[in-house]
Amino acid sequence: MNTLMKKTAAPSEACQDQDTEKMLLQRLETTTDEDQYFRWMLFTVGYYRGIERAESAKDLLRRFLGTTSNPEYHVQCQLALGQIATDEQKMDKAIGHFGAALDLQPNSKKIEYILRNNLGYCLNMVGRYDEGERHCRTALDLNWTRPSAYRNLGISFHGQGKIASAAWALLEAIKMDSADERARILLKKLASDHPSLMQQCPWVLVGLDSGGAAPKQETLSG
Repeated sequence: MNTLMKKTAAPSEACQDQDTEKMLLQRLETTTDEDQYFRWMLFTVGYYRGIERAESAKDLLRRFLGTTSNPEYHVQCQLALGQIATDEQKMDKAIGHFGAALDLQPNSKKIEYILRNNLGYCLNMVGRYDEGERHCRTALDLNWTRPSAYRNLGISFHGQGKIASAAWALLEAIKMDSADERARILLKKLASDHPSLMQQCPWVLVGLDSGGAAPKQETLSG
């Protein structure tokens, strides 16, 4: 029965996708105001990403980049292209897109945080940990309340062999979001790989046991 249901549901889902795409493309074709076009384009890009049609999303973004002179639109298009490249595990391309967006000096601190944090993540992924650290630190200067930049900073520290600093940053991520299992898993592995860490930094164990309730450590020294 389940197999039959899947077979019969597929054409309906395909028709819905085609109808949605047709509606979105028609809206783009008939929109003359650039601000409205931009908003609908981002919505369409998100739709294409959701149905795993990254090439269609990239085509839309590239075409718009060739027509708009608005620097903030360029920033957000480069951000979107960088996010798609990250999804595709093309980290060098992602770094290029995020860097191009930052070169335009975005006005929005929220956008800059996302760019810095994403760039830090990608730089970590290609082993450029010192550069990743700089961007993560800048992201935290912009917004110290979000866990992701702490988590990426912890990875940057770990890659440079700064084990105590890595533990501190990962613990901060857990404290900012006690449900951040990614940071918790990384911290547990760090403690497992470096048994002396528990003696050097006993607050790590307290933080793990209490779900991130350890007292804040002020030092970042490794």
